[in-house]
Amino acid sequence: PGLFRHDAAVVAADLATFDGDGDGRTAWSDDPRRFRRRRAAADDAADDDREERDRTITVRGGVLLAPPFAIAGNDDGSSDDDDPDDASGHAFTGFQGDLIRRLQTFASIDNYTLHFELELSPYQQYGAALDLVANDCNTTANANTAEDCGRYDLIVGDYYCNGPRSIRVDFSPTWLRTTMSTIKTIEGDYTTLTQLQAGGGTACVPKGAYLSTVVMGKFPGAKYLDCPSPDECIAWLKEGRCSLYADDELALRYRALDDPTTEVTGEQFNTQYIVWPISYRSEQRKVRLLKKWMYDSVSNATLDLLSYKYFTLKLCPLGLSGENCDENCDPKHGVSDRMGKCICHSTKWSGKDCSIEVKENLNTYPLWEVGMCYAFFGINMLACIVCAIWIFWKRHNDLVRVSQPFFLNLVLFGCVISSSSIIPLAQQSEGQGPVPACFVFPWLYCIGFSVTFGTLFAKIKRVYTLFKASAHAERVVVTKTQTFIDISVTTSVDIVICAIWTIFDRLKWSREITSADQFGEPLESAGFCSSEHWTTFVVVIGVWHLLLLLGGCHLCYLTRHISKKFVESRYMLLAMVSHLQIYLISIPVLVLVGNDPKSSLFIRAMVIWINDFAIICIIFGSLILAVHRKKGGSINIQGAMQTFANRRASSATPGGSSTSRPLAQDRSAMMSTRVSQIRLRAASTAMHGTSTGNISVLNSIAESDHTSKHAPDDASSESDVISDGYQTCVDEHPDAFHDNVKK
Repeated sequence: PGLFRHDAAVVAADLATFDGDGDGRTAWSDDPRRFRRRRAAADDAADDDREERDRTITVRGGVLLAPPFAIAGNDDGSSDDDDPDDASGHAFTGFQGDLIRRLQTFASIDNYTLHFELELSPYQQYGAALDLVANDCNTTANANTAEDCGRYDLIVGDYYCNGPRSIRVDFSPTWLRTTMSTIKTIEGDYTTLTQLQAGGGTACVPKGAYLSTVVMGKFPGAKYLDCPSPDECIAWLKEGRCSLYADDELALRYRALDDPTTEVTGEQFNTQYIVWPISYRSEQRKVRLLKKWMYDSVSNATLDLLSYKYFTLKLCPLGLSGENCDENCDPKHGVSDRMGKCICHSTKWSGKDCSIEVKENLNTYPLWEVGMCYAFFGINMLACIVCAIWIFWKRHNDLVRVSQPFFLNLVLFGCVISSSSIIPLAQQSEGQGPVPACFVFPWLYCIGFSVTFGTLFAKIKRVYTLFKASAHAERVVVTKTQTFIDISVTTSVDIVICAIWTIFDRLKWSREITSADQFGEPLESAGFCSSEHWTTFVVVIGVWHLLLLLGGCHLCYLTRHISKKFVESRYMLLAMVSHLQIYLISIPVLVLVGNDPKSSLFIRAMVIWINDFAIICIIFGSLILAVHRKKGGSINIQGAMQTFANRRASSATPGGSSTSRPLAQDRSAMMSTRVSQIRLRAASTAMHGTSTGNISVLNSIAESDHTSKHAPDDASSESDVISDGYQTCVDEHPDAFHDNVKK
């Protein structure tokens, strides 16, 4: 019976059947065929039993709980019953639980029964659990007894393979590839361990893990906290005890799937291959078969499917979104996120399904702003026309005559040109142009400025020259032609600058992209009139205009003693101060909003409008007010000259001492004598009927002065007026008169 390896009860029954008398030989000899058939059946049953035992592979393993690689089925990690097979299928789930079930499937294909006897490892640290299957038990390096080390065939855990470990344990085939990485909170300051090391920050690492040794060796300058478990590491990270948590990238990605407050930094270093450590004491046939089925899992793409299941966001198919993936999401421009929301690839597309294209923001001037520019121009034009009509209407008024209407009209003409520069500012293009109005703007503004202020300066200079000559008893002739030449010289400088700018570096319309998506599609752009060296020309023009304003302030200071009936120095100074204040405020504002064409247009148009409107109101408003309120009084040229000479002499002597009074009186007498000479000459010329030639403005003003005092209501003839002036000279200055007659 032992030879056939048969059950003892079966053998006894066989003997009872074939051995009738008990010695056995009679039955064998009486029926040998029957005996051989029975013996063959017994041999087949023994072979089947032996083959069944050889086809069953039992693997004993200790499990390291590390989601998502190994997750306990119950809180205590035990199964619902005592069946080891049930424990392998239900007590432990996760990536490795699914892998074990797939290995069992591959074993059944090969007519094997793969059975895992799994339990929680007594040690939940990677290093201590590895010692249970190492070949150096009962040594100083490994205090576990030989009995403890023979307890498991392998450790079901996500171990990194390396050289020192390969000496102590055997490795299964690689079932995952990963790297070391870090995770942080959304508000975290550091995104890499390099930054954390430079900033002196703290990182959390799993206690006793091989990864901790690698991270500490790679970044020795950082501070570290050893946390007992991954859950503790995440908790410390959120509490702020550490800025980064370093661990396996796959494990971190799994945690970030369900925790929107954390994110994997993307930092990757030290590529690792995940294996199971296998004891060298395990039966080699068992180990070979286990490795064979693991390689089948690799070639069958089982590991790829499991990797997608546990480490990849479960998104809706392309073109769908929503919690149940039943809503549309444009496949060209968007994709569903973990919550089912359609997320557009680019900000150029919007809408719930990313199908609405966001038009490029061209930053064109709005209609209301363009309308305001035209309104500014219209207001100044209307004011200039009204002032010109009023000057023509009041051209015979004494105050208007001494204000020299010709030059007042030139000032208005300059304001019209300057205000016209607002119109080119409002021109634009939605593309790359061209916009011809770009290079017209500096011409209009510069010429308008120089004509306006150049006329005012020349007018003041003309009156100052005459009054200064009268104070020294000198005769000068300042014609309109000479004054117009002064205005032309001032304007020619601006013309030369603008001509050089236009010829060599003309302003052109250009549109620059200020914002684009990640694919280079423009989202926002701005159009400007610009050139390569526009800042240089703007600085040159600004310096020149500043010099003009400073020169005008100096003229206003020199003419401070002349009556405001003859020169608008006070109002001129007020206009220039207003001009400077506006520029000082507007320039910093333009610098701040320089990249915003809408705000820049409005500010520039308002600056031009206010400057010109202020000049019109100050210069012409004061004149209109004085004429209509009749505040001018009589026009006494001789008295004005005497006052100018007295004040000028008084200011020339410190403290206005008494020594200056005789000098002022002498100069006043000299002025009176000179006026008498001028009047005598004018009277003589008129009486002899000859051409007056170039009569000075002073003589014209004197005639106007004398007319206002002596002319009758019915306006006597010019010859009578000059004759009266002649007689006045004889009566008031007889000695000077006779001397002049002799000369």
